[in-house]
Amino acid sequence: MPSQQVYIDHLLLQFSQEQFETLPRWILDNFTVIDGGVHTGGLSRNKLIIFRDGTYLELYNWITKPEDWRERLPGDFALTTLNPITAEASQERIANALASDPGDGGVGVTYSRPRKAAAKTPKGSMCAGRLLSQGIPRRTRRPGTNSIREGAQMRRFSAMISLRHPSGATGIERIDVVVPRGGLSRYSDVYASIVGAAPEERDGAIEFRLSAPGVHSFYGSLRVQEAKTAEDEQFLRQKGIGISSLALRSETGQPISFSIAEFLQ
Repeated sequence: MPSQQVYIDHLLLQFSQEQFETLPRWILDNFTVIDGGVHTGGLSRNKLIIFRDGTYLELYNWITKPEDWRERLPGDFALTTLNPITAEASQERIANALASDPGDGGVGVTYSRPRKAAAKTPKGSMCAGRLLSQGIPRRTRRPGTNSIREGAQMRRFSAMISLRHPSGATGIERIDVVVPRGGLSRYSDVYASIVGAAPEERDGAIEFRLSAPGVHSFYGSLRVQEAKTAEDEQFLRQKGIGISSLALRSETGQPISFSIAEFLQ
């Protein structure tokens, strides 16, 4: 299988109105946070924690939460392509991969044609891009990511990548995804088709090692493992398949980890 076709883009964390307007102390103590804007339609807004390697954390808040809010969100995390790969080319590549070996492991994953996504910044300018949304059959567990972003929007943040954080964080080091027992092979196939590269097996899990979108000498990993503990099983019942933990790269060389479960959909 060829080398990676997508890069880790960002992680989405949901905040209540109170948390969003008065951010938790651990965020303010560790990160430089910038105002993002209001998404098209005015239903939601965000703040951003942007890292040197081009990855970022999106702090997301519903201004008005619609009944179909789960379908409107881009998933726990998003991946991105880089120029000159277009959204159309990305959709075609993934569709072909899901329809052939290794396929989608029988999960039934599909990706939509590209659609526009936009937000208005606090200064009134519009930031627009395009993304592919993931489709999944009813009663099927959705993989932790359900969107692929087009590289053209990458990087409205280019002038901000020089931001420094009190914690010394420089990017996303590792995203851990937990899947049901017996499901590792199925979801390994799904992610291999989406990423465009084969994973490495390590300690009973699989890992996709991905270079960062902004600094290719920086690497992060997408780690997928089966539920092993009662806590993992409870997480799956409450949240479904998704990120179980996050580690950030640091200038000190020691990963920065913190609990994110309460901020996941």
